[in-house]
Amino acid sequence: MTDSADSAGAVGGLKVEVVAAGGPLWSGRGSFVTAPTPLGSIGIYPKHQPLLSLLGEGEVRVDAADGGAVRVVVEGGFLSVDSDVVTVVTDHGEVVG
Repeated sequence: MTDSADSAGAVGGLKVEVVAAGGPLWSGRGSFVTAPTPLGSIGIYPKHQPLLSLLGEGEVRVDAADGGAVRVVVEGGFLSVDSDVVTVVTDHGEVVG
C-alpha cells in the first residue's frame, strides 16, 4: 500500500508554488528544486524533511515534471517544504525561463 507521498511521487514528485508580493509567479509539479539561501544553495528532492528557510537573492530552478526547467529570479523571502509541497515566497521575483 502506498502513502500520499508515494502517490505524489508517481505524478511528478513535488508540488511547487512560487509567489511574489504581487501574486503567483509559477505553480506546477517538479522533480527537483534548487533555491538560494543566505548560506548557499539548497536542493529539494521528493520526500525531503520539512524545512523553513530564508531565501537569498538569486535563481530558483524547478526541474518540471514535463522535462523542462523553470527559472525564477528572486530577491529575498522564504522557502517552505512540507509533505512534498515546496512553497517559495519572495519579496520580488521574475520568471526568466
